[in-house]
Amino acid sequence: MPILIGLDIGKKRSGIARADALGIVIKPLKTCLTNELIAELKNLDENYGIEAIVVGMPCNEGFSTETIDFVKAKTEELKQVFKNSEFHFVDERFTSKEAESILKNKGVKLNKDNKELIDMYAAAIILEVFVGGDLG
Repeated sequence: MPILIGLDIGKKRSGIARADALGIVIKPLKTCLTNELIAELKNLDENYGIEAIVVGMPCNEGFSTETIDFVKAKTEELKQVFKNSEFHFVDERFTSKEAESILKNKGVKLNKDNKELIDMYAAAIILEVFVGGDLG
């Protein structure tokens, strides 16, 4: 069964989350270096098939045009590789703060060694906003 992918694309790292095609169960999956994102997604596509990719777009005034341009450019690269997948954008405002809050509520003490957890939970929140599902 094809899956939905949520992405929190950063210049260094990107968070990846997945959901079943119905968007019922959403799971933070992993964080990878952004320059390895295409390879990570190819692996997921080979194993499951990617129906749609939902990208968090920085829409807040606090983000520079450079950041927005970077996310758009990376998304265009992804579109060239994943031609059979739909692409959608979701406002990613506050997803990192919300991810931090979720992790703290789970008892996770965030530090430099596990900061990548924020990225994959932010990706899950992006996907949750898109499908209106529950973070599981």
